[in-house]
Amino acid sequence: MPRIVLENADLFDSINGTVISGETLVIKDREIVWRGDNSSFEKEENDNIYDLQGKLLLPGLMDLHIHLDGDFADIMNMEAMIMRNKTSMYGYKALKNSQEYIKSGVTTIRDCGAFGKNMHSSLRNVLDRQMFYGPRLLASQLPIAQFGNQEAFGPDHYLNADKTEETYSGVDGIIHAVRDRRREGSDFIKTMTTGGVLHGQGSAVDQSLFNDDELQAMVREAEKFGMHVAAHAHGDTGINNAIRNGIRTVEHGTLISEESVDLMLKMGTYLVPTQSAGGFIKSIPEQMRKMLPPEVVKKANEIAGLMIERQLVAFEKGVPIAIGTDAPVAGEHTHTAKEMQLLVQNMGMSNIQVLQSATIVSARAIKRDSILGSLDVGKAADVVVTNKEVLNDITVLQDKLNIDYVFKDGTLMSKKGIIEFNSK
Repeated sequence: MPRIVLENADLFDSINGTVISGETLVIKDREIVWRGDNSSFEKEENDNIYDLQGKLLLPGLMDLHIHLDGDFADIMNMEAMIMRNKTSMYGYKALKNSQEYIKSGVTTIRDCGAFGKNMHSSLRNVLDRQMFYGPRLLASQLPIAQFGNQEAFGPDHYLNADKTEETYSGVDGIIHAVRDRRREGSDFIKTMTTGGVLHGQGSAVDQSLFNDDELQAMVREAEKFGMHVAAHAHGDTGINNAIRNGIRTVEHGTLISEESVDLMLKMGTYLVPTQSAGGFIKSIPEQMRKMLPPEVVKKANEIAGLMIERQLVAFEKGVPIAIGTDAPVAGEHTHTAKEMQLLVQNMGMSNIQVLQSATIVSARAIKRDSILGSLDVGKAADVVVTNKEVLNDITVLQDKLNIDYVFKDGTLMSKKGIIEFNSK
């Protein structure tokens, strides 16, 4: 395979938060094999050269909280989702949705809960082998839900299906559940330490059911396999339980207290704020608002009103912030760049800081920073070529026409939102 040479561009150094002018990247066999000043690079006859003067090189962007097998249309019409689909249909939805992320410059995604037991681990392998174009996928597959799961909702046949997520109470049940997820090919463990916002009056955001010994067993067993644990947590009791027991990423963290913020700093925990989902009630169509139970609308409005001020304390104190959208809760997939804009607007992040959150900070959160998150020699060749204006205006990334090229693992995937991928 000829080398790919991206020359004469500005390069975003995500580790140091700086921009380096006049850089060249050389890609071979899925890796970055050379990086340096244009003037010191020696070309070879078969090089595939891209002259990118005036452009900016970014590491591939990441979205650490999505649900690939769902669509926003499903949320708008739950009857169609629950009663008119076979389980296998969700695998096709996941493939379709995963591919859309590549066009928007997102080359790594973390799926935080799916219907099928081994559906997403198979999709991950398909994408890794480049049988189809798509991003790098980390799959949790079935979450480990609390027995007596306050997330459960819907008619009896749906509740019974939802029980596949539950595990027996106690340390032994948790150990078995983690090993079962690993056997099915999961990359990490997703759990819930509080109730949810969309799931009715029985799903209280301040209710946390797991005991400390159960959460400690979950973390300990996951780490045996080199996995981390991510916890859905809205209320502060469940947030604090997750942090205190060694869970690596807190998803949502909506009502986090200053005490829990301080504990996050001590434990090295990452926050994935999902602000686009947390404020969804303000932007959804009126049709959907009328469909939701009154207690859900009330709860969602309360959450949205408190989320920003609570999460702002975490950012200002220095808690590492990773990027996740919880798509498709607040809209169709691939609004990662919109989430970045919200963090700039609501948290006071600079454009540099939010680009770091979407790259190196997210890579560290999932323990993949040795191969992802920055444009350094030896790392995977995940590269986004875009306009330098993004350094002044983060909304540039919301238009696929501003994303000139997307490379994943050294393969050109898309150009200005059009797929250029050829299956190997």
